[in-house]
Amino acid sequence: MSILSKLFSRKTNKQQPRPVVQIGTEIERPTQINNPITDYLKKVPDWIGQRSGWGYGKEDALIMDTDNSMDGIHNEYVFAEFRSKVEVHEVMKMYFDHFERCNQRLVNSGMGHNYDVINFKVYFFTEEDWVFLKKDYESHNEYKDDEVGLERHTQLRNERIKYYTSECWINIDSFFGKR
Repeated sequence: MSILSKLFSRKTNKQQPRPVVQIGTEIERPTQINNPITDYLKKVPDWIGQRSGWGYGKEDALIMDTDNSMDGIHNEYVFAEFRSKVEVHEVMKMYFDHFERCNQRLVNSGMGHNYDVINFKVYFFTEEDWVFLKKDYESHNEYKDDEVGLERHTQLRNERIKYYTSECWINIDSFFGKR
């Protein structure tokens, strides 16, 4: 029986609520990326404006260059995740795990510009932790048919993962208010 089958076959009246699991240790956000975006992209996508920054603040905002709000919103997250990967791999020399959006707000500068400010968490591992977890996972045949072992591995993973909270400023004048 698969794990999903077991989850859905349990009687709901006997299930106890699972405790909330704290995942990871929070660290201070790393140093900002100092090199231009073009150093990290072979071809800069059309939707990134010519004068774009990394989005660390209003003055350094990514300038979105699209007239379609659906594309613009999607590309905001593509860029924020890309920036996170550059921070983790290139600046910190660590192993990127995942990106999690926390919230988003609209900011009007009062000078005719509109910004989306995305707050998010970036999860990563040190090289030592990455190697340890990979060896553990592979040496136990990826925990196939071993739910207890997989839970232990997941707990180890949750203890070793680290994260930081960041925000990305994106100038959305090109598509704000358009459909």
